[in-house]
Amino acid sequence: MPESKWGFLGTEPGIPAWLLYLQLQFSQPSDCKLSSANVELTFKKIAPTDMEPVYGSNLGPILTEYFGPRGVIGGLAKQNDVESIEQKPSIVFETTGVNLNTTAEGSSKNHLEMGKNWSLHGYTWPVDGDESGLHRRVEWIMKEAVPPHQIILHRDRIRVGLILQHDSEPFAITVRIEGRLQGSRGWFKFPPTESSPRRLRVRVSPSPNGQTPLDEVARRLDEDLTALIVRNYQMTSNLLKRSRSDDHESLGSQSSKEARHSAQRSGLYSTVERQKSRKDYTVGWICALPLEMAAARAMLDKIHPSMPTPPNDHNSYILGSVGPHNIVVACLPAGVYGIARAAIVASQMVATFPSIRFSLMVGIGGGVPNREPDIRLGDVVVSKPTGRLGGVVQYDYGKTVASGRFEQTGSLNKPPQTLLTTIAKMQAESMVCGSRISSHLAEMVLKHPQMQKFTYPGQDRDHLFRAEYDHMESDPTCESCDPMQRLSRPPRAEDTPIVHYGIVASGNQVMKHGGTRDRLAEEHGIMCFEMEAAGLMDTFPCLVIRGISDYADSHKNKEWQEYAAAAAAAYAKELLCMTPARQVEITPKTVGGDQVASCGSEKSFGKRRREEIDPWEENQWKGV
Repeated sequence: MPESKWGFLGTEPGIPAWLLYLQLQFSQPSDCKLSSANVELTFKKIAPTDMEPVYGSNLGPILTEYFGPRGVIGGLAKQNDVESIEQKPSIVFETTGVNLNTTAEGSSKNHLEMGKNWSLHGYTWPVDGDESGLHRRVEWIMKEAVPPHQIILHRDRIRVGLILQHDSEPFAITVRIEGRLQGSRGWFKFPPTESSPRRLRVRVSPSPNGQTPLDEVARRLDEDLTALIVRNYQMTSNLLKRSRSDDHESLGSQSSKEARHSAQRSGLYSTVERQKSRKDYTVGWICALPLEMAAARAMLDKIHPSMPTPPNDHNSYILGSVGPHNIVVACLPAGVYGIARAAIVASQMVATFPSIRFSLMVGIGGGVPNREPDIRLGDVVVSKPTGRLGGVVQYDYGKTVASGRFEQTGSLNKPPQTLLTTIAKMQAESMVCGSRISSHLAEMVLKHPQMQKFTYPGQDRDHLFRAEYDHMESDPTCESCDPMQRLSRPPRAEDTPIVHYGIVASGNQVMKHGGTRDRLAEEHGIMCFEMEAAGLMDTFPCLVIRGISDYADSHKNKEWQEYAAAAAAAYAKELLCMTPARQVEITPKTVGGDQVASCGSEKSFGKRRREEIDPWEENQWKGV
């Protein structure tokens, strides 16, 4: 605690106070990077008899500040959740820049240049059992955002500061530190268990000679770093609650406006976010299975309140956001799959949310194993135009020729140009900085511990059998299958999913035959098989993202489905984070020059009407 000073607040002799600087310097194995850290300080008075902390002291944080990024936004934690404010009052700081060398006297220029790279949140609240009402506990949560800035926290030091009011009696400070390290094999927490936290307890005896006036320091910290005074927080918390209550009763009431304006004038939060309308949502996210929808929800940065839908829209939506994009997530009805149903879900979605510019078809699929590309379970396949193909082919719709095989008579549309441009950038970034998929997966489990089934099963559970060897139908798993029929492949050095770009095959039936899989893959360069994408490509600007859960053969089972769905959702999140909002706004809502279909019938998809298709082509390859 260097440079800490004893002093007073107010006119001398004033109120005894202490300027506390806590300097944190992190060290860990050289092959690891500190991704985030939580630093919690608890202040309690020490009883002279038993030396155990008791309550009754005037001690309590009055101001909080930090030395680090400038451009701080002050606000109430969870502003849209009244219950959380009532149960756990807190004050929030969120940085908009990154410059650990910036101090109170430094310049704020660098944070504008670096952009929004990491965030710091500060919370204060009372300690359980303390009746004084003073906020005796403060916590800083430091989180890093995206590469290449993952070296920030472990290469430099963080200084956090407090000005404390006290009553000249001894007190104790308990410091508790938790964090997350990122190593070559993913993310892990320290301490390893909740029962062994990093905890430091220091006994402090106030100096009787503290004559340093601290009002100017407090004022400067308050002005320069938007530090918040606890007593003002309590007032604004009540204003916010009243504002929300008034808004619920009457959106246009004068009392709610006054409450919002008063809270804004206090500087505790900048704006009250308006209720979003259907026109605010620009990206669709379509899933076929509930587990795919669960993975999608876990990847959203924010969850928005649901909205009523028109009577002719039978979809159920999850609304939220990823980065600057407002997202609509929809899932096919339970137990109903296929191309036609996907087209209906998409057309109803775009009719209800007219500003949607494109959709992502995100979920699981069957991979085509090969030496090059070496597709494994848990990898991700993304539709990308190749030659004359637009990225997706419908493998059960075409012409039967003399040799008895199918021949493609047309092609489906390409993904939107905006997404193809972002994909090119992602491929380049991945070559230099690596992918963020593993980070998003780790954050998902940390935020939602109940999603352990969505974690990586392990390379020892990835079995590939020879294409000509069929599964023992009586056994739901492959435990009874002949291990001598497994193909030997070299182990990967890392468990991080690899992203492959190429042709995705779509059909109305599940592909579960190794021989047919290999024949179609060789004819059309297919990397993945699935069941819904063809229903969207010609009616809705769409990109297909599939996590590989099986090898499209008779040995398919459900062991890898959750992880594959999560990997696909993590890729979708990374894609959206790298896609500029402006590029989405200017993306045309058309497919191949035609307006996006808005009716809820399976007859609405395709460039040609059903009656225009030659009878010879019926139920074969889809023509254009």
